[in-house]
Amino acid sequence: MLMELFYNITKNKWLTDCKQPLVFGKNNLPILYEEDSSGVAFKVKRNKNKVGPVIAILTSKEGRQDFYGNRSTFKKIHHQLQQTGGILFVMTPEGYQGEEIDGFLFIEGEWRKACLPLPDIIYNRVASYRAEEKLDEIRKMALQNAIPLYNPHFFNKWETYKQLLQNDLCKDYLPDTMVMDDFRKFTDWIEKYQTLIVKPVLSNRGNGVYLVKKNINHIEVTSNKVKNKYSSYGEAWEALKSKLHAQTVIIQKHIALKQYLNRPYDLRILVQRVKEHWGVTGIGVRWAGQGSVTTHVPQGGSILPFETVSSGIDRQEIQKLAIQIANQLELAYGYLCEFSIDLGVDEANQLWIFEINSKPMQFDEPHIQGKALQTLIQCFYEDTGF
Repeated sequence: MLMELFYNITKNKWLTDCKQPLVFGKNNLPILYEEDSSGVAFKVKRNKNKVGPVIAILTSKEGRQDFYGNRSTFKKIHHQLQQTGGILFVMTPEGYQGEEIDGFLFIEGEWRKACLPLPDIIYNRVASYRAEEKLDEIRKMALQNAIPLYNPHFFNKWETYKQLLQNDLCKDYLPDTMVMDDFRKFTDWIEKYQTLIVKPVLSNRGNGVYLVKKNINHIEVTSNKVKNKYSSYGEAWEALKSKLHAQTVIIQKHIALKQYLNRPYDLRILVQRVKEHWGVTGIGVRWAGQGSVTTHVPQGGSILPFETVSSGIDRQEIQKLAIQIANQLELAYGYLCEFSIDLGVDEANQLWIFEINSKPMQFDEPHIQGKALQTLIQCFYEDTGF
């Protein structure tokens, strides 16, 4: 059943014109009754004396006065949730005040400060690794109050690789991978595979990725921006160390991807959960820019319709693999809601797991992004009992 709550900006209070006592939020804060309630109306669902759900998008400030994040996506979630009932607000760790949260509501076309209860769900969209290190209090609050925390943390590429290696199905889709922590490993792997991918264990959007290739007279190191040649393994090793600034790095056997018009492409698989059931929401295609090492759009890549390259790709195989990945990751990381897979396809149509992303970027394909938001909101309702 849908009803309205009112947020009075002047009083900084939530009000209801319903005479029956109502509560909201995970901590069941009471809502003040006023016969002539006035303020900004929010549609909510009602379950006995509780209304909601109250959903918090967790992000960080990153130097701003309010918050940093993809406001366009946040706004879409707000509007879609309001159509069917529910309150969405944005919070940062600094806004947590015990039994209440100083957050931001979307009111009259802008995000405005407001006082909220503890949310029924926290949707983690903190965008940087550094900011995520400051979430201990939020994690503690979520644990103590049994609040589902979607996307609990970024995935470390090496730790995720080791987890998937334990799964009998997933391990067959993993290219050989190792931590690059000494010169001997580096040289042994170049000799073994001739061409390697080097990337930090904590990075996204194709940042910090290098292609290392052994040629007859030199070692070639290519990024999305520049190609360098080195006369020895030692020179290449020192150059990579200086570029990667003491980050923990993995080396991975290079997989020669299928190409479209002489440029490689790979797949982005969005995987989401409703109740206990995991499924593939959509399959996007990312097409590398001319001379690029990665296919990521921020690094010069572009999108292709899946139908352009779908010949020979088994959708059922992708679905089965996605479910196995989800089950394995939940064993390791606990409660998840969504993730995306960077999936390579070689000339033999063999699928390869390159990366798992715990906080999928917005998909550029409208039909995928639209379905993703619908599935996410369905998950909100299922997990909160509304």
